[in-house]
Amino acid sequence: MHTEETAIQELEQTIMKYKRTIYGIALTQLKNRHEADDVFQDVFLLYFLKKPEFDNENAKKAWLIKTTVNKCRKYNYGKWNTHVDKSAELETIDKIGFSSEYDRDVYSAVTQLPPKLSEAVYLRFFLGLSVNETASMLGITGSAVSMRLKKAEKLLKVNLEDDFYDKK
Repeated sequence: MHTEETAIQELEQTIMKYKRTIYGIALTQLKNRHEADDVFQDVFLLYFLKKPEFDNENAKKAWLIKTTVNKCRKYNYGKWNTHVDKSAELETIDKIGFSSEYDRDVYSAVTQLPPKLSEAVYLRFFLGLSVNETASMLGITGSAVSMRLKKAEKLLKVNLEDDFYDKK
C-alpha cells in the first residue's frame, strides 16, 4: 500500500510540475479543449501505468513532451480529424486567460500554422527548448527544425501585421 501511495504522490507532483507544458502543447496542436483534455489525461495515465524510470528530470520532461507530441499527431492525422473543420473551435482558444492582447494574438496566430510548424514553434519559443532539444522531441534533425521555424516565421509575418510582428 505504501508504494501505491508513493506512486500516486509522485504522479501528483509530476502533474503539478508539467501540467502547463503538456496542456499547452496539446491545445496548440489540437485547437480543441476537449481533445487537449483527453491527451493530457492519456499522457499522465500512460506515465502512471508504465512507470518509466529516468536518469534525471530532463529525461522525464523529454519523455512527457515526446509522448504528448505523438498523441497529438495521432489525433491530428487520424481519420476523424482529417474530415473535421476546426476553424470554429479557434474562438475558444481566444478566451484563454493571457496576460496581454499581444500574447493572445501571437498564440492564436501560432495555432493557425500547420501542425508541423506550430509544434516546432511551441517547443522552441513557448517552452524555450533549444533547436537540438526541439529536434530530439520531434524525432527530426536540427536543420529540419530550423527550416520549419523559418517557414513559420514567414507565415506569422503574413498573418500578423508587420509593425505588430516587429514589436516582438
